[in-house]
Amino acid sequence: MSWWKRFLRPPHATPATDSDHDAPEAPEATGGSIELRQGTAEYEHFITLAELEQGNLVHGAEHLAELLRYAPGNPEWLALAEQYRTRVGRPADAELLPIGEQRYYASEALRSWLMAREERLPEAVDLLLQVIDVAPGTDYLNAWALGWLEPAGALERLDPALQMRLFSRVIQATPEAREASVRQLTAARRWAALAGRVTPSSDLAAQWPMLHIGLLRRAACFEQALALADLARAEQDWHLAVARGLLLRQQGRAAEADIAFSLAVRQQPEEISAYLEAGDTWLEQQGWAQASGWYEQVLARQPEHDWAQPSLDYCQWRASGDDARLQRVIDAARAGNERAYQLWFLAAGAPPEPSDASANVLRQIREKLLEGAFSGSANDRISLRTSSLEAPSNTLAIALELAAHGLTGCTVEVTTEAIAHPDPRQPLGPVDHLLWRYEGDQPRPALPPPGERVCALIAGLAAQPYARSNWAQASHVATGLGEDEALQVLACLVHPPAVPDRSTPALVWLTRVQTAAAQVLAQLDGGWEGSRRRALLLSALFGPTDWTTVAAIRALTTLAQEEPAHALAIHTAFEQLERQRPDAGYCCWLEPLYECWQQLPLLADHEREALQGKLAELHGAEEESA
Repeated sequence: MSWWKRFLRPPHATPATDSDHDAPEAPEATGGSIELRQGTAEYEHFITLAELEQGNLVHGAEHLAELLRYAPGNPEWLALAEQYRTRVGRPADAELLPIGEQRYYASEALRSWLMAREERLPEAVDLLLQVIDVAPGTDYLNAWALGWLEPAGALERLDPALQMRLFSRVIQATPEAREASVRQLTAARRWAALAGRVTPSSDLAAQWPMLHIGLLRRAACFEQALALADLARAEQDWHLAVARGLLLRQQGRAAEADIAFSLAVRQQPEEISAYLEAGDTWLEQQGWAQASGWYEQVLARQPEHDWAQPSLDYCQWRASGDDARLQRVIDAARAGNERAYQLWFLAAGAPPEPSDASANVLRQIREKLLEGAFSGSANDRISLRTSSLEAPSNTLAIALELAAHGLTGCTVEVTTEAIAHPDPRQPLGPVDHLLWRYEGDQPRPALPPPGERVCALIAGLAAQPYARSNWAQASHVATGLGEDEALQVLACLVHPPAVPDRSTPALVWLTRVQTAAAQVLAQLDGGWEGSRRRALLLSALFGPTDWTTVAAIRALTTLAQEEPAHALAIHTAFEQLERQRPDAGYCCWLEPLYECWQQLPLLADHEREALQGKLAELHGAEEESA
């Protein structure tokens, strides 16, 4: 059964339980109801709590394990785990998690936590590493193991082989510093400090320097890592040469990294990973010819290599402008090649641009401006007429484009022939802060302009190449904001910084600005209910229909992927937004909603198929009206 309804319970009510303990049902009460959906944190939390109250600890522990999978470091949920542990004897895992024929990673992770609480540390770490091998995307290492091992003497209780396994998994789970969020970078630095206490055994002494350097690199401790690499440089070891090359690569020192990778290749010419790392180093620095040379060496050894081939095609496209090369990358991505997909994403260079009628007019205006054929002048008034009300950010983009070409002070007015229902000028749901106000069909920003510091921070993010690491970079900006600056980030959605130069179209720039601002808002704080980020993101999501709605949709989707404990709340918000779909005219947020909604981690296959059907229906309707 996929849905359970939990009624708001009166104080101290004890829910009844199904005979098979599948899902406790709370007694009826007045005041409304809350839907609980199987496969969500809310569902697991309800059953975990209810079974604790009833004393059904074995069944409750199964759901506790699933609950902790969503956010292993959640203090409230760990307090629940502690209540379960103290209700049984020792060993707690034997009583709460009896071993059956099938073992699940979430239950085994909880077992390791219980072991650690009972001072069975080596056993706990060994089991947790087995869990990580099965579920590498989980956060148990940072949330649990790091805290277990930091106290004096704790790490030293692990034998050298277990220490090596541990740090090998930590490195695999830790992104490079430039791609790490604040939380990830903080954890990496704690792990790097812990690594300083490792004394490898003689048979592992050669392996440890490479691991240590790699961890220091991920923690952005570049000077310390380089000093360690220099100490080991004389050993002429392939692993150390690669470690040095990777370190120099992260510092942007491509030529020096090339020397290190070349040394590794001379030592082990049959090991192609060094060739690929060298090629990737030059690709990141836009050294297309140098990168191509390294990829060609790989392909000479392994034709059609699934990393080297799309990388070479991408470099040759960037060097020559030959779109046939880019098409090969796109074809490989569509066929499931992950590297090709990364490069296709990189080639796009920006979030999808708006396709409103006014946006298409702006593209024509830009062409005339670049050709010197635009007849307007500063302080002009530009009037447009559309069949239905369009996003107010259209007028922002036009004004930004004109200002970038020296035509400052221009005003843009768009009149419309019809207003859809629900009225897109009104908020689509409850909001704490209104982004736009309308005077008739003329929009005006409802928030005051942001301060120079916040505006510069958002502009800096927007100027970065569009990549998946943008989310992590936004977290660093979010962490550094003052208390009164969060609302200024929201204001950047409707008061964007100026286009940096004429080479960047205003449509691209404004989309990047709004994307960057929404990503910062999504990482202002933690949790969801009662959080600042919820209030500000929903103000954008449910405000008057605009491209800011789209920015909020995309940020919320990424948030649900990064923090699946909040996926149901975001899914519910998307349901509420869809119910406000207009009855006529173009809606700028509808297609992005259906595209992003499919990416939420809690959806069943039939729900994704339904969203795909709605998207196909929308595309069909657009083709008919074209």
